[in-house]
Amino acid sequence: MLESQEKLIISEANWDDYAAIVDVLKAVDAEFVPRLTEGENLRVKVTRILNDRRRDWVKAVINNRVVGVVAVIYNYRRPRLGLIETLAVLPPYRCQGIGKRLVQFAMAKLFRCGMDSALITTWETNDTATRMYEELGFHRIIRKKIDGAYFKLFFLFNYEAPERPPTAFSRLRNYLR
Repeated sequence: MLESQEKLIISEANWDDYAAIVDVLKAVDAEFVPRLTEGENLRVKVTRILNDRRRDWVKAVINNRVVGVVAVIYNYRRPRLGLIETLAVLPPYRCQGIGKRLVQFAMAKLFRCGMDSALITTWETNDTATRMYEELGFHRIIRKKIDGAYFKLFFLFNYEAPERPPTAFSRLRNYLR
């Protein structure tokens, strides 16, 4: 767990965090299957997300050091569907709940921005991420073969509107039915 003097801060990232985000992604690149760098240059990926109003980076900071990141995409492939992607936590800071806190922050951000559901993915071999997503209320919806060799799991979380307490009008309407 975090030392008592270490304080974890989860917040939105900005251009001042560019180099730190790239550094975190470089540090974990080899752990992704396929590697993050197989799809695109990491600097291009970070820049693309920082430049797009429909995307954001979220960062985890301990002692002024970015130790984890996750990307958030609004209206992904359809209106009101958010995507949480590229979750990365530096190895010395794992198993301390940082990844979970990053995903929770991203989920709350999507909800506040009007999304009615959130999608998150991981590779089939990542049992730790699979357990965490299920603990957070995501439900596995698809197992898809990618690039002919890898299987990706897709998880969905639906935000449900809280039940409204009955009003005098709704009680009357139900009574008249």
